[in-house]
Amino acid sequence: MPHFIQAIIFDLDGVIINSNPAIEAFWKSWTDKEGIQLTDALIRQWIHGRKVGDTLNGLFGHLTESKQTAIRESAYHFDQHMNPGPIHGIHSFVTAINQLSLPVGIVTSSHKERMMDMLIRIDIQTNFTHFVTAHDVTNGKPHPEPYLTMSNKMNVPPHQCLVFEDAISGIQSATAAGMLSVGIGDEQAKTALQKFGASDVIPDFTHIRVDQRTFTTSNSVIFTAK
Repeated sequence: MPHFIQAIIFDLDGVIINSNPAIEAFWKSWTDKEGIQLTDALIRQWIHGRKVGDTLNGLFGHLTESKQTAIRESAYHFDQHMNPGPIHGIHSFVTAINQLSLPVGIVTSSHKERMMDMLIRIDIQTNFTHFVTAHDVTNGKPHPEPYLTMSNKMNVPPHQCLVFEDAISGIQSATAAGMLSVGIGDEQAKTALQKFGASDVIPDFTHIRVDQRTFTTSNSVIFTAK
């Protein structure tokens, strides 16, 4: 049975840009320095889809304020100099959506300047109509506020929005907002993302087919645009 939608929303890191490997390596360099064992569970809980402040509190909250400040400054410097490529298939998928005249948004924990810089680097900045960034909300993911804010901006009911997310916190945020979601991730991430509400999990956007106004994942989950 198809799910009916009127808008599509994307997270940025790990969904539009392939930044997760570099992000994980950066934070691992700091956890190694501080003698913290960075497990997959901690990565999913405190790194992907989180603001820098959340990651600091979750992983380094026991450190001195000066040490946390040093890590924060290092994180901002890293962000400014990273140069990720696009997630496989994202250009073709977003182009197909644009041809349907659907509202297309981005909800990210990044600041607006960083988001636009990353979109420009992969030449996809003109394909989106609405944005919600860190400065637009008081509560970040996994709180529903980011996605509810986007729903209001688009003037589309939450239950008719389809979200693409790679992080547990993002899936939690979309689910709490009452939205449909598809996870982007490997088999290891699949169980966790579906546990928190993802309708399906696919490796990238070559695993979802667009046929007129119908979107079908490689696992045969169907969404139809009204």
